[in-house]
Amino acid sequence: MSQQSDIADVIYEELSRAPFPLARLVRELHAKWGAGHQVPSVHGFVREVATCLLYRGDVQVGDVEGGRYVPWQVEPEDADGRIDNELMAMTAFLNDEARSLVSG
Repeated sequence: MSQQSDIADVIYEELSRAPFPLARLVRELHAKWGAGHQVPSVHGFVREVATCLLYRGDVQVGDVEGGRYVPWQVEPEDADGRIDNELMAMTAFLNDEARSLVSG
């Protein structure tokens, strides 16, 4: 298994209890890997983890708005493209906890 799928398995277990903000994974990876890994490599890894999770069928990606989770109204393969577009366009590390994965 890859590192991405191993991390996806851990996050999947956590999703049974609460939404998982993608920004949390960004922070954890950046802290673990150090300053040598810049935004593109960290965000690319996060994108791959999110893609692994989306193909489980019961995981969605969306935003938390006003304390409520609002799923993106797209298919998993389209959500992957949207994650790619949004994460890879950022020039700073994702820190907005509104983007989350949920199981359900």
